[in-house]
Amino acid sequence: MASDKDKERDRPVHHLKPVSGAGGQMTVYDPHVSVPEDDDSIDLREYWRILVKRKWVVFGLLAIMLTATAMGTLLMVPEYRATATVEIKPEGGRILAYEDFESSARGAAGSQQFLTTQYEILRSRSLAEAVVRREGLQDHPELTGEIRQRSVMGEMRELAGMLLAAIRPAVGGEDAEGVSEAAPADPVRSTAGRLRSRIEVQPVRNSNLVQVSVVSFDREFSSRVANAVVREYIEGTMQRRYDAGSEARKFLQTQLDEMRIALERSDRALADFARDAHVSDLAENMEMARAGLRSLSERLDDVRNELVQLSGWRELVQQGQIDHLDPIANSTTIADLQKRLLDANAEYASLSERFLDSYPTVAETLRRIELLRAEIASEKQKIADGILGRFETLRAQEAALERAIAEREERIMALNEQGVQYNILRREFETNQELYDGLLQRMKEIGVAAGIQENNISMIDEARTPAAPFKPVLAKNLAIASMLGLMVGIGFALLLEFLDNTIRRTEDVERLVDRPVLGLVPLVRPRERSSSRRKKSKGTDRSLSHYSAEHPQSSVSEAYRSLRTSLMFATPEGMPKVLLVTSAAQSEGKSTTAANLATVLAQNGSRVLLIDADLRKPALHRDFGKPRSPGLTNCIAQANQTRIVEGPAIHASDVDGLSLMLAGHSTPSPAELLSSSRLGKVLADCKQIFDHVVVDAPPILGLADAVILSRIVDGVILVAASGQTGKESFRVAIRRLNQVQAPVLGVVLNRVDLESPDYAYYSSYYYNYESSQEQLDAPKPDLSKAS
Repeated sequence: MASDKDKERDRPVHHLKPVSGAGGQMTVYDPHVSVPEDDDSIDLREYWRILVKRKWVVFGLLAIMLTATAMGTLLMVPEYRATATVEIKPEGGRILAYEDFESSARGAAGSQQFLTTQYEILRSRSLAEAVVRREGLQDHPELTGEIRQRSVMGEMRELAGMLLAAIRPAVGGEDAEGVSEAAPADPVRSTAGRLRSRIEVQPVRNSNLVQVSVVSFDREFSSRVANAVVREYIEGTMQRRYDAGSEARKFLQTQLDEMRIALERSDRALADFARDAHVSDLAENMEMARAGLRSLSERLDDVRNELVQLSGWRELVQQGQIDHLDPIANSTTIADLQKRLLDANAEYASLSERFLDSYPTVAETLRRIELLRAEIASEKQKIADGILGRFETLRAQEAALERAIAEREERIMALNEQGVQYNILRREFETNQELYDGLLQRMKEIGVAAGIQENNISMIDEARTPAAPFKPVLAKNLAIASMLGLMVGIGFALLLEFLDNTIRRTEDVERLVDRPVLGLVPLVRPRERSSSRRKKSKGTDRSLSHYSAEHPQSSVSEAYRSLRTSLMFATPEGMPKVLLVTSAAQSEGKSTTAANLATVLAQNGSRVLLIDADLRKPALHRDFGKPRSPGLTNCIAQANQTRIVEGPAIHASDVDGLSLMLAGHSTPSPAELLSSSRLGKVLADCKQIFDHVVVDAPPILGLADAVILSRIVDGVILVAASGQTGKESFRVAIRRLNQVQAPVLGVVLNRVDLESPDYAYYSSYYYNYESSQEQLDAPKPDLSKAS
């Protein structure tokens, strides 16, 4: 019989939340199960949980980054930086006035472009080569590569280069020798390339000052080269300015001679064209041509309008429907003839009532009717012929007008071309005149202002020998490495969490299936197991089958009692009598869960039978130290001969109220044996004898046994191992059970690591619970401190 404390613990309290299960049944969530919220917002606590869970990954990558950075920094050679300050003023007026319009229009943008150009000159290859030649730096060890900066990657590259150099002669043979005998590169150019990499140009903000720095491993060398670079830059600028003035004078003189010839040529061309094209009468001829074109266009519009009207009448004539022509309908002649015809027809109708057609008066009337009809037809034909004739006349007029208009348009275009050509020649003459005048004026100005232009570049501060190196800075490098290491570590931790395809939390189960999580079973660490069980058991989970019996006050036992409570409310009728415990794959704790569930049911005062239906890999006979046979297979074979209670297949256990039915003799076809109707009779007899029957079934994937057994039990419990059961295999297992309409009650999440951040709240819950139990049940040992 269970104690009053256990009965009080099994009462449904406020933390049990009834929800609708599959098929409209009422199921109960475990108090540790949280219902997922349909919220698309970002939960920062979820990211914090992942980072705490993967903290060693983050800290490991951070430590690697910091160690590599510290080693690289300590390997580096100290570097010195000497800086000289230069003032660069914007240039004065240009030699050619018309070349200066662009910079004047740009204003500040033009000044910035000039300064940017000077910065690039300071960094240029030609300036570096001039410094190398002037200071004789071709053989300086720092610029020849004999002295270089050390780093971890640099040392590795040097080692690889040495290996390649040793291998290449052996592999290349004669070709390698040919390459080695090639002419060496220009030492000045190669040295200047290394010097350029050490020159730094930094403008001073909101001023015309520029700081020119040289970085070197030798403090004296850095200041010496920095001053040499600035002096070479100033002298080079002055030389370029002088050369530009000389070249400008030569250029202006050449351009002035060419422009004089061009001006004379354009003047002659303009005069010849004006004489040949009668430019004085050009405007009058153009106006007359345009007036004639307007008159012809108006006449053409009138003809086309009349043609549109006649085209419809023409179609009626061609179709023989001349009676529908408007001119015929509106003709007074035809109307008069038709009136006379009506009178004649009326006269004939009156005479024909009294006389025969041969009577002279009647005959005369008939002859007059025929004449009127012929005259009407003749008149209509005349009108139709007149329409056709008029249409053809208008067509001819239209063609003639179109030709006249085309000729007039060609005349106008010719006049326009003459006008355009005249304007081009005139503008060319005027432009040449302006250019010639400008060149002549600038030529005179150069002669006056030669040699008086001031230098706009000067050195403000010479470079001094630096007192201390500026890098490497260990603290700065470590700070950068810390940030990079944290970012890489956090990214890698999130990636590992994303790639993790196993079930770890109740939320994972609820996202995969529409069944509740009935309970969570904490992970039992090796130090929490009793020494006697550890000595007897060879496997990982063998000794755990008795854990609830040996440690009734542990968090594991409390978890199984919570599972028992959830099962009491799993259906409207209460706890199902025959329960099947299975898992998606092997080694997920289904046998341990079945044994401990049967134990806590027996501790509640019920008669419980635990059946080992895993006929392929039975385990309960080893866990409980009982012989495998007789057992379930023997009962199925003798189901029609004796009752279960009378047979030897029922074994007693160390737990009061718990009996065992082990697997029995091995069978070559477990699926056929379990699908026989005699198994149903065995379970029916067990239901009459025991209050609860717990069946330990084989895994679902790859076997048909569990699916067969799920059809003949009252409820199915699916066990999933946290961190081990794959989501896809779990989904497939649920799908197979749903296909046979198995009564799946829910899921038990096994081996839950309460020390993991995934279950920080649950760890605190169990810790507080066991602490209170320790105070009530002292001096019992506390096995939950490890959790």
